Amino acid sequence: MNIPCDGFVLKAVEVRTDESAMTGETDPIKKGTMKQCQGAKDASNRIDYEGSLSTKKVPSPVLLSGTKILNGEGRFVCIVVGEDSCAGKIRAQLNEEDEVQTPL
Repeated sequence: MNIPCDGFVLKAVEVRTDESAMTGETDPIKKGTMKQCQGAKDASNRIDYEGSLSTKKVPSPVLLSGTKILNGEGRFVCIVVGEDSCAGKIRAQLNEEDEVQTPL
């Protein structure tokens, strides 16, 4: 399932996304609610903060347009669509023409 807009997770059960199109990250990214993410971050701070970041134990509450849901169930609230979304901003930058003056 493609994500059509940017948003925040409201409810999540084993949600994982493929964000390689937006971030270049090839591993699936675990998603969770803000409360789940904060709890995982607090737990990792107590155990081994640096190690937990490298193993991606802390989920993210943000869904990006242009990425895909790989598995899981949940709900999210749409924050921005179209040209204001992450994918829209990248698309707009790619369509801009550079007006660079040559030295001659």
